[in-house]
Amino acid sequence: MREKPVKASAAADEEIARLTEEVRQAKDQSLRTLAEFDNTKKRLHREKEEFARFAAEGLVRELLPIIDSLDQALVAVDQQSDSDAIIKGIHLIHRQLLGLLAKEGVKRIPTIGERFDPHRHEAVAQVAAGDGITEGTIVEEVHAGYTMHDKVIRSAMVKVAKRNESTS
Repeated sequence: MREKPVKASAAADEEIARLTEEVRQAKDQSLRTLAEFDNTKKRLHREKEEFARFAAEGLVRELLPIIDSLDQALVAVDQQSDSDAIIKGIHLIHRQLLGLLAKEGVKRIPTIGERFDPHRHEAVAQVAAGDGITEGTIVEEVHAGYTMHDKVIRSAMVKVAKRNESTS
């Protein structure tokens, strides 16, 4: 009769040893998974920082020819070259910049003749409405405003027509 408990005890010891090994293996796997997750998180953080640091690189590369054009214009000014050529050069540089901005999704906000929209325009003054101009119409642009992919990145600063009080 004594043998049965010994067998049962040996079987229980084997089961305990097997379960202990499974727990050890599961713990090791869990630690490896946590370490892998931590390493992935660190790698993604480094990549994000690297991306942010060089995100504007493409835009900067495209600005360099425009800087070259400005350098050439400054040389022409210093040499007191033909003023018409300088003016044409400045217009060319302006078009280059606007083209680059358009390529990046930047658009100028329409102003003169448009209805004032507080989401896109900032009124800096009100002026008397002239003949045929309705109140709330933009009559002058002080500074251009821009959107980027339809999001306002700078409101247009404008002067807005108001009703002439003497005609009321």
